Amino acid sequence: MYWQKLKKNWLKVFLLLVWANVALALTPFEENNIAIYQKAQKAVVHIECLKKPTSPEIPVPERAVGSGFFISAEGHIVTNYHIVKDAYHILVSDWQGKRYEAQVLGTDPPTDLAVLKIKPEAPTAQLTFGESRHLKIGQKVLAIGNPFGLDNTLTVGVVSALNRSLPSPTLELSHNIIQTDAAINPGNSGGPLLDSEGQVVGIITAILKPNAENIGFAIPAEVATRIIPQLITKGYAVRPFVGIRGIDITPRLVTLFGIKPEEGVLVQTVIPGSPAAKAGIRGGDKIILLGEEKIILGGDVIVGIGKRPVRRVLDIVQELTRHRPGDKITLKILRQGKRLTLSLTLGRLNPINFSAP
Repeated sequence: MYWQKLKKNWLKVFLLLVWANVALALTPFEENNIAIYQKAQKAVVHIECLKKPTSPEIPVPERAVGSGFFISAEGHIVTNYHIVKDAYHILVSDWQGKRYEAQVLGTDPPTDLAVLKIKPEAPTAQLTFGESRHLKIGQKVLAIGNPFGLDNTLTVGVVSALNRSLPSPTLELSHNIIQTDAAINPGNSGGPLLDSEGQVVGIITAILKPNAENIGFAIPAEVATRIIPQLITKGYAVRPFVGIRGIDITPRLVTLFGIKPEEGVLVQTVIPGSPAAKAGIRGGDKIILLGEEKIILGGDVIVGIGKRPVRRVLDIVQELTRHRPGDKITLKILRQGKRLTLSLTLGRLNPINFSAP
């Protein structure tokens, strides 16, 4: 009788332990989310800025909030330019709530990037950049930031689309922006967009508004890694300026409009007085509306820059990163079926033209 009771009780204990393990078990998806968050949250910061009043009738300093993240143990922080623009006082709070005064090391309005610096009491946790060029639509991404001041908030989603555009005079953000459905709200700007390995593949920069849900945008990591070192060492980014707005020629455009060739960059507009205008590059003259998308046909098609073939806008951007203002380059174009080679002297991009999202 004693052994039967003992055996029965042990069975109950065993079943309870099995039930507890099942109840507490996490899926691989959840385990990955938790691991990424526990590591990355220590590098994400909350940024508060005070700015001069913009209205003389209301002489109260304006307050701007956003997110950022450490990229070095010495306290270098990446964030958005539009958060710290015109700020005269910047406070940074780390994941433990410690607050530091921050100084602006450098800003780059065209890409909406800025680097801040604090003097940390101890080496800070930091995030590393991955490669956004290998992202796939549907791939999981995680955003950590401070939406509406709610510190250390994690949202999870997917890459919804690639090659989006935001207003900017630089080709770096032309058809190169990451779109995600991870929930993003005011206060998330400047925070990291992470992949499943915890690497930064984008920097949150904007949301589609008003009344849009789960449509957010991030600056790709490749753009950030080109600009950030210059902001740290020089305080600004030096980049060449061409002065065109163009779009990739896609199979869709070829099918709809019979564009030739089937690869290249179709020049939409040329900025008056720009190096492109002086070189004789021509924009389009026929406006076509596809839903809310505006396409301008009839312009030159860029098929090469220097010795490099051009299949998309990113090919031009990557080639331009090897040059400085004042350099001479050659552009190979197709104009009404004729192949031309034009010489162009690169200008210097004027950040005043930028309008922050």
